Amino acid sequence: LFVFLNLVNDLYMSLIVIVGVLIVTEKVIDIGITSVSEKILKQMPEAFTSIRHAFHEHGMVEESFNSAIDDLGEREVVPQLRRIKEAMLAENPEIELERYYDTAPNRFLKLFAGVSYLTLDLGDRKVDGTSVYLKNLNNILSEIHLEILKRDKINYMFRSLTVIAVAPLVAIKPLQTWAESNFPALLNFYDSSIGFFMQSLIIVSIFISYLMLRIVKEDVEEIKFDRVSGVKWQEKVYKYRFVKIIVDAFKSRENTRKRRNEETLIKNTNAYLTIEWLYVNKLTAALIAFLLSLLLLLNMQHIDVSGVYNKISDEFLSFGKLSPTQQAAADAINRTDNEYIEKYKGKKVTKEQIASEMVDPVTGEVDSTAVDRIYTKIETVKNSYLKFWQVLTALIIAVVAYFIPSLVLVIKNKIREMEKENEIMQFQSIILMLMYIDRVDVQTILEWLARFSYAFKEPISTCLNNYESGAEIALDELKEAVPYRDFQRIVEQLISAVERIPVRAAFDELETERAYFHERRKEGNERLVQKKVTIGKVLGFAPMVLLIGGYLVAPLMIVSIMQMMSYFSNMSF
Repeated sequence: LFVFLNLVNDLYMSLIVIVGVLIVTEKVIDIGITSVSEKILKQMPEAFTSIRHAFHEHGMVEESFNSAIDDLGEREVVPQLRRIKEAMLAENPEIELERYYDTAPNRFLKLFAGVSYLTLDLGDRKVDGTSVYLKNLNNILSEIHLEILKRDKINYMFRSLTVIAVAPLVAIKPLQTWAESNFPALLNFYDSSIGFFMQSLIIVSIFISYLMLRIVKEDVEEIKFDRVSGVKWQEKVYKYRFVKIIVDAFKSRENTRKRRNEETLIKNTNAYLTIEWLYVNKLTAALIAFLLSLLLLLNMQHIDVSGVYNKISDEFLSFGKLSPTQQAAADAINRTDNEYIEKYKGKKVTKEQIASEMVDPVTGEVDSTAVDRIYTKIETVKNSYLKFWQVLTALIIAVVAYFIPSLVLVIKNKIREMEKENEIMQFQSIILMLMYIDRVDVQTILEWLARFSYAFKEPISTCLNNYESGAEIALDELKEAVPYRDFQRIVEQLISAVERIPVRAAFDELETERAYFHERRKEGNERLVQKKVTIGKVLGFAPMVLLIGGYLVAPLMIVSIMQMMSYFSNMSF
């Protein structure tokens, strides 16, 4: 990398190379993690088939696991089966299973582990001549097939969108080179601070689009990797006394509405953050944004000063390449202008002083256009220092960046809102598996729903905390806390099952409507994929549109209009 950077003379191109390397590195790491998760998911149907055959033969959960482990050999799903078996046979299986739930690669393994343990602990039973355990395995397998189809569709669509979003990163310079060779009028634009700003804007848009595509594509359960392998650099930074004082001064106060909203947002997104870590992120983003924006503004100023010495006069720029004669004339004007700049850049000077030195000895006339041009160049060089408005602009950008970590959480929460209907159908599948198991009560069902919930996790957990003090009251509060009709219907059925009727009777309609719920789940997945793809297309094509429109078409139109106006102005004289 360093050898390659040394070969690249353009500092900005070096930045593009670094950005590209970071994106590729992050993508490789992500592929490594995701590929293992995908393999485990796609190997689960075969694992379930082996377990079903063994359970038919032995009727014992432990023996079924041993048989499947032997049959599957060294496949990625085997360590998961071993961990589940070890947790079920441990001295404290509930504690060991909870530990496994925190690190399980997907929710289906958690479902499978829970159902297998309940069968091992309470025994299997037959309903309508069919084993409840095998029936539950078939339900989980049906869910897995739907999930595999959904992920395959999303991965296929987003694979090309990610490439399209990142492609402008390597297309900036080739496009600029082509435009300069075919439209010399754009030379001054690309060498100006505005051109540099547009380059920076395109790269920022690529970053934002790439990150947003990851968030939109991300499945709700994938966030668990933050909990397992997240680097807790915020905790290390927060330990420094100076940082702690600053963070504590900025963070929201206890028992305030803002604090409650932030805590709820963190819980709803399942982010591995504390309030203190969130504010470390916010202040870090603000500091980095302030420094980078200030460097950007100073660099834009430096580019303008450099352009003063090397800029080709607009009168020589026309469509087509400059002839050797035109190039020589333009260089001669620059040399003359630079002499005046070096002479007066550290002194106070007026246009009249410059004009007095530019009187033609033959005609006695002064080229007012040349005087204005030289005076403007001198003033540009003299004003090349850090200004108040530049610091103020950097501060404004820092304030905007300060809210970005919270905005990311809000966006993630909105994405999870899209999953609500999907989650309701998952709840129905879980209840369908639990309702036939002996000694399963409402509290057990709530514990399972909380374990597999994302969008409704907080209110369900609150209900569980209040359950012992009054089951019906806690469930009524849960119903009022979530104004989502399908969820409220489940809560109403749970209220009926608390004392009045058995759990199986309360949810008997789930069995009769199983086929309907399966089709509804499939249709819900298709709608979710379509929504994500629609958002992904907007994000994926945004940098390309900005590159073509903002970096080629718009500058070309503006320069053409300005040249036309100059041409008509000269004709009028």
